[in-house]
Amino acid sequence: MITNKSNLRSTIFRHLDGLATAPVAVSLNKKGVLKFLLDKKTATLEELTSEFKANKGYLHVGLRVLCSQGFLTYHAEDQGSIRFGLSSKSEKAFSYFYLYEDVVDLLHFSTQYHPRLFEEEPFHKLNTIFEKYKANYGIVFSENEEVNEIQHQILKHIEGYLVGPTIVRLGMNGMFHKYFMELSFRPEEFHKSPELFIKILDFLAFLGWFTEKNGNYQFTETGLFFAKEPLLMA
Repeated sequence: MITNKSNLRSTIFRHLDGLATAPVAVSLNKKGVLKFLLDKKTATLEELTSEFKANKGYLHVGLRVLCSQGFLTYHAEDQGSIRFGLSSKSEKAFSYFYLYEDVVDLLHFSTQYHPRLFEEEPFHKLNTIFEKYKANYGIVFSENEEVNEIQHQILKHIEGYLVGPTIVRLGMNGMFHKYFMELSFRPEEFHKSPELFIKILDFLAFLGWFTEKNGNYQFTETGLFFAKEPLLMA
């Protein structure tokens, strides 16, 4: 199969978008900033900073992240003030932001464990999210083009949060050694807990990065592209 590298690069950028967007979305949602904007329709950075007693710089960066995804609008006013407002995507996008909570919580939880290991406790949390993602979190995709785009955009963000740290850890453990990238291998050749590691390989196979036959896994052309792409490994 010949991969479309342009589409794959687009996926990587969506993954990177997710790594920036998910924690911002969760934080602003929990603090009530997004509800405030939904109610008021528009507000200046100064108004939001005062209302939520927030750090102006951090709040500005967070809101601009959501603007970059089309979830808010941004306007610099003549007096130097910055005004944020709703876009056509805002209300629907905000309603899906709770889906980001699993992956953001997982990353915080995983910092308690060794960065080179897939230890059992964070792994079980990761596997639970794998299963939710494979079921699209129960989302019924809309026939409305813009809503459908939002749904897929957020799911791709979550995918980025799942595969980004996972691929980094696999790289740290030697998954991108020439042997594993060129030949088929069995999970027990790579990891001391193959019954756990199989779940990761099966998820990556679900994404089209590996093929599996009789318990042997092999990188696909798509998988090799992502494994070699420096942006994802950064």
